[in-house]
Amino acid sequence: MNKILKYSLFGLGGIVLVLVIIVAVFVATFNPNDYKPMIVQLVKDKKQRTLDIDGDIKLAFWPKLGADLGRISLSEHNGDKEFAAVEGLKVSVALIPLLRKKLVVDAVYVDGARANIVRYQDGSTNFDDLLSEDKEESSQEIAFDISSINVSNSAVSFHDEATDNTYAIEKFNLKTGRVALATPFDLASNFEVSASAPKVEARVKLQGNFMADLESQHFAIQKLDTVVKGNIADVQEVDIRLTGDVDARPEHMEFLVNGLKLAFAGQLADAKLAADFAAPRLVVRQDEVSGDKAELTFSQQKTDQSIKAQLVLADIKGSPRELQSSGINGEFSLKQADRSVESKFSSPFKGNLEDLVFELPKLAGRIDIKDKALPKGAAQGEFAFKLLADVKQEKVDSDFSLDVEDTKLKGDVAVAGFAKPDIRFSLNGDKLDLNKLLGNNVANAKPTQKAASKSAAEPSAPDLSALKDLLLQGNVNIGSIVYEKFRLTGLKLGIKADGKTLDVSPFKVKLDETTINGKFGISRFERPIYHFDVDIDKLDADRYITDSDAQPAKPAPAAVSKPQEGAPIDLSALRQLNADGELRIGSLKVANVNSTNVRIKLKADSGVAELAPFSANLYEGSMNGALTVDARSTPNIAIKQDMKSIAIGPLLTDVINNDMLNGKGSLNLDLTTSGDSVNSLKQGLNGKAVLNLKDGAVKGIDIAGTLRGAKDKLDVLKGNTSVAGDKRKQTDFSEMSASFNIKNGVAHNDDLYMKAPLFRIAGSGSIDIVNETLDYLAKPTVVASLKGQGGASLQELNGLTIPVKVTGTFTEPAFAIDFAGLAAAVAKNRLLEGAGGAKGEAVKNLLEGNREEAVKSLLNQKSGNRKDEAGSEASAASSEDKVKQKLQNLFGR
Repeated sequence: MNKILKYSLFGLGGIVLVLVIIVAVFVATFNPNDYKPMIVQLVKDKKQRTLDIDGDIKLAFWPKLGADLGRISLSEHNGDKEFAAVEGLKVSVALIPLLRKKLVVDAVYVDGARANIVRYQDGSTNFDDLLSEDKEESSQEIAFDISSINVSNSAVSFHDEATDNTYAIEKFNLKTGRVALATPFDLASNFEVSASAPKVEARVKLQGNFMADLESQHFAIQKLDTVVKGNIADVQEVDIRLTGDVDARPEHMEFLVNGLKLAFAGQLADAKLAADFAAPRLVVRQDEVSGDKAELTFSQQKTDQSIKAQLVLADIKGSPRELQSSGINGEFSLKQADRSVESKFSSPFKGNLEDLVFELPKLAGRIDIKDKALPKGAAQGEFAFKLLADVKQEKVDSDFSLDVEDTKLKGDVAVAGFAKPDIRFSLNGDKLDLNKLLGNNVANAKPTQKAASKSAAEPSAPDLSALKDLLLQGNVNIGSIVYEKFRLTGLKLGIKADGKTLDVSPFKVKLDETTINGKFGISRFERPIYHFDVDIDKLDADRYITDSDAQPAKPAPAAVSKPQEGAPIDLSALRQLNADGELRIGSLKVANVNSTNVRIKLKADSGVAELAPFSANLYEGSMNGALTVDARSTPNIAIKQDMKSIAIGPLLTDVINNDMLNGKGSLNLDLTTSGDSVNSLKQGLNGKAVLNLKDGAVKGIDIAGTLRGAKDKLDVLKGNTSVAGDKRKQTDFSEMSASFNIKNGVAHNDDLYMKAPLFRIAGSGSIDIVNETLDYLAKPTVVASLKGQGGASLQELNGLTIPVKVTGTFTEPAFAIDFAGLAAAVAKNRLLEGAGGAKGEAVKNLLEGNREEAVKSLLNQKSGNRKDEAGSEASAASSEDKVKQKLQNLFGR
């Protein structure tokens, strides 16, 4: 027996020795790098990806199976772009436990790992092929046990093409103790996280003791300590801290919470924010629920304002099916320099943790407002709220009421589905008096310098992408809304959102005496397009656009304020506007211009807005045309407008407070301009304008009357005489036409034609629109062929053209008549009419021809009868004296 045992041991020893020799020879002769091409080709054949192993593979076989793989990278599926890579990877596995299907890893070292993950438009990802099961792989589970994991300087990025958002984790470091299933392990990690929407740039540090038992669904965290610092969305300098212990068995509805605290601080614009949540103890077991008071606080601090809120859930007791609390209590306070708002409320609380149903049967409270701007210096009110939430069924039902002073509102809200909520609601009220709730503070508030500078910045396009996940349907009915000087009555809104569009239809309200009916809509939420179709019966827009600090407008043209010439015109908001709609107004007053049957169709797209048609009836006539505004850079404006049968006098009176022209006819405009201020728009004005009027008058001067009055004084008038404009006087005409070429804000005209009973007028000149000045020369020609209207008295001026110079400003024009030229023309006519035969011909030569021959003829001398040279000069002088005497006799002097 001993020999058998002995030989057996020798034999076993020999076998072991042979095995050791074989292993030694294998280790000495085997080079895993010889198989790198095969491994690379295997990945290429099975996964259609390129595996790149830069360095040598180093293996260890005893007593642990280990590998040092060095730098490895893996390409995208069917591409050369890098999908993932690692700068260094080391791992070792115990052999004996592996034979028992237990994976015992000594340690894992990962350095510089990175991966680029993409989710495509169709929802697939760039790693789906790596998740496909290999039919040759065994489905048996292997238990694992890792002594430690060390990850350094690693990163992963995720890009969602459907939303064009990117999320990333960088500078990721991780250290753990022993990691095994159902065994607590220590973990410490720090990394940086970033996101594009919402904008996130933060640093995260966490540590604690973690346990995850997937088989029994038992999860625990002990001594959790997490810190997040950075910027999240619009909140800067964020500091979030989370500490506490949590032990959970979700399948058994068991939760243990101890010392859980969450603290938040941050800066939002000029406000400091802070929030704290504390749950000292909460125990949930199959037949018991108990907990200490849980508290949530919030505060916001500004230079001139502070907000504080507190919500307390009192002691919790009962069972998972019948959970109750003595109540939820809350407080809210708002304090400003001249206003304070305080509110307190409370409600019982019931719940069912098994079915996840929670109820606030009656949350009631009071609100107290103190403000010197309020009519009574204060306001008080009450509110009530009920809520029933079924988390499993994803349903919430609630209703509310508010009664503050004269404001009474009530409504209800029902929500179905949490991932994509379907919300149904109604809001009803008899009266909403914002003056009694807000006082005059809001109306008189002026923006701070910081706010003003922010408003001057380029506005950003609103992103309403959140509406894609919103299903909404409801109604709003409010009897009256009062705010400042505005009064809305009979407000009725029907609101519906289906994830593609948000529609408000019907929309009905009465603003003071104005009735508005229509519908509104929004589509393409990520870059909204606004739709509208609105009817307004009558609107006095001047009533709502006057300066709140100015005195009340007087019912006269002088009340229209002149725009500041250098004031900038900010159309940057138009660059973000996309709209399509139509507006119809029965009667409109804006900038003191009255019109009826107004129709405006708007199409705006990324900074270009077109109003076409832009039509209305106004001043006994009509207008029809188009207006285009291009605000993509320096504003460019183009207007084409045909006005027919327009009463020009009332139009000029209302628009520029000037009634210098009367008549009825047409005005055609084809104008363009560019600029970023009122003055630059005037300076950039170019185009054409054509005016045709009938049966009108030019106010400020009576040319016929002026000529009649001046005729009797021609002997004393020696030059140009200015005549101040007098609006009591006017020059009537039966026809008037003129066309203007406008360049750089100056309108030039060469073809003025005016037909009047006693004369015809031609003219040319310029109108400086920028400086509002006139430089015009009118040339009336007398045609005194009619009797009456002073025609006979102007018979002597028949056929004469008298230049009239028009200068001055739009509001104070001045007229200058060339009376010297007029006197010469009259003298000429009198001489020709009073001297006949040879003397008449002599007078004509005296004025227009050979003066020497004319003098001789008047003295009854012939050209051949000459005296000697000594007496010639005396004779000539005598002749001139006689001519002067005869001229004086001719004019009756």
